Amino acid sequence: MSFVGGIPEWRTFNYPMTVDPSWRKIKIKRFAPVAFKSLIDTGDFYLVDVRPQNYDRDKAFIAGAQHYPLVTLNERYQELPKDKKLLIADWAMKQSSTAAKFLSLKGYEIQGVLKGGMERWRAESLPVEERTPVN
Repeated sequence: MSFVGGIPEWRTFNYPMTVDPSWRKIKIKRFAPVAFKSLIDTGDFYLVDVRPQNYDRDKAFIAGAQHYPLVTLNERYQELPKDKKLLIADWAMKQSSTAAKFLSLKGYEIQGVLKGGMERWRAESLPVEERTPVN
């Protein structure tokens, strides 16, 4: 994740300035798109997309993905079902691992993240649905 405003912008989101040592110990599985799709197809998982709210860059989502932008996840994570394993996607796998570790610490069972994010998913011509960004 990059912040144009650097540390001052980071602080406006109340993101931590230090890393909890337990954070580094959390291991997250990364699934190539075809394997990720196979998991989704079983229907046993809840799919979370953590891209920003205004996703003008790419309006394509994996069918059934629920949109929880990373910047709002701390406020909204309790909306996620505790009785399902979570799969997490983003644009290029720069935010999904952060979201997965955060949710893991909150007691959610994380199956894994989409390796390469939606960039790789689309490069492998896997199915998407187009959505309209919310401003």
